[in-house]
Amino acid sequence: MMEVHQFNVKSLEQTCFEVLKDNICPENCIGLWQFAKSCYIPILFQLKYEAFHFICENFEEVSLCEEFLQLEVQELADILGQDDLTVTQESKVYQSVLRWINHMPEERQGAISTLLPKVRLGQMDKSYITDNVLNNDVVKTNPESHLFVSDTLKVMSQPSLLCSESGINNTLFCRRLPNAILLMVELYSKTMEAFDYRTNSWITVHIYPSLENSMTHLFFYNTVFLGGYFYILGNGLLFTSPSDRMWRFNLVTHTWQEMSPMKESRSSGSVTVLKGYIYAMGGYWNHTSRRTAERYQPDINQWTFIASMNEGRIRASCTTLNNKIYICGGQSNRELNTAEYYNPDTNQWTLITPMGTPRCDLGVVTYMGHIFAVGGNDGSRHLRSAEAYDPVTNTWYDVPEMVHTHWNFDIAVMNKRIFVVSCHTKNRIVECYDYTTNTWSVVFSCMDHRNERVKCCVISGLPNMAEYCSPYKPIIPRTQV
Repeated sequence: MMEVHQFNVKSLEQTCFEVLKDNICPENCIGLWQFAKSCYIPILFQLKYEAFHFICENFEEVSLCEEFLQLEVQELADILGQDDLTVTQESKVYQSVLRWINHMPEERQGAISTLLPKVRLGQMDKSYITDNVLNNDVVKTNPESHLFVSDTLKVMSQPSLLCSESGINNTLFCRRLPNAILLMVELYSKTMEAFDYRTNSWITVHIYPSLENSMTHLFFYNTVFLGGYFYILGNGLLFTSPSDRMWRFNLVTHTWQEMSPMKESRSSGSVTVLKGYIYAMGGYWNHTSRRTAERYQPDINQWTFIASMNEGRIRASCTTLNNKIYICGGQSNRELNTAEYYNPDTNQWTLITPMGTPRCDLGVVTYMGHIFAVGGNDGSRHLRSAEAYDPVTNTWYDVPEMVHTHWNFDIAVMNKRIFVVSCHTKNRIVECYDYTTNTWSVVFSCMDHRNERVKCCVISGLPNMAEYCSPYKPIIPRTQV
């Protein structure tokens, strides 16, 4: 990378960056972060961000790797201090600190006073703190840390002390932020809502009374998240009035901007993001389903055509896996069970084994290295069923059925679970699938005045992430005494 930068070969620099980014894993993310920090090459600033975001998002796995034990104390403190550090339990953070100290105990024992305040003790069980933190030998032999833990326990017993001069940082009692949230825009009502998986709740984050009228009339639109922006691709009110327009919303400055239109108008097309590009495929035009596809390059605000699909598709769904785009199902002259993938390196579409069930208005998402196709309609009924595709064997297999039937819904992966959101039958439902239990469960349900299709997408990595989450305030949990 250094040699490529020295000779100013920009295209090769970008290629090297893409290779490094695509190969970030728990075993090498810390080394890549440290390497990117030490170099003053502009393109590596993004690699530094990507690697650090990976560390925070996969902290529990990363903390078990060899590189973790080689961190400098301030580097570890910077990681542990992140609001969006993803952990199932705060005790995992404390255990990682002990693992790091015990790797070189004589040299690192004193670091406990720097690292322990980064652990959100107030989110841990009181009995766990008493048994495993206060009575730990490393903590007991460090007077500053021992007093810190004792003071925290006092606040947990007397929450009123939190607002007094106790000297305890309120952050110790705040939940960590989710590493991602699900954002849904309701154009007709001119509102934007976010779903926080930590609390399984929706919050209204923005209201736009001045939203452009041409946007509020959209119905068959798509949304994607790319580069800190939330994009809306307009697809018209009806099949008979498709749109080629696209807008983007700056999630930091809260401003809308209309971007270059697509090459073709598409109603009920499919949209996804791959390697910094937005792809739009299929859709309805002039009483026929399109085979055409195109992609958008944000830095030059321009759409270009790519190869056409093997089959025209409307009301299909797509995702990305292993640097390829997979599109499944949909409708042409009939409900489709066919599926295919696009390889941007060769600009070619390739058919794969068909799904077991024809599905239009379905949800397709990548999860645990497989492609999941969920719900939809087979031409005669709405579906609860789901199936998954293994790209290694080119085969589909059944997965458990959802709790409810879903169509005209959206689907996403957060916190290593699949989330399905629908608003038909005037009831907003969120259910999720967890591979560890191999089951679906409803995590949110309430009456909703709307009876319409839902489009939402996952956002992450924003500097103002707290703005899109449930209120960020100290919470002292109930504890076992």
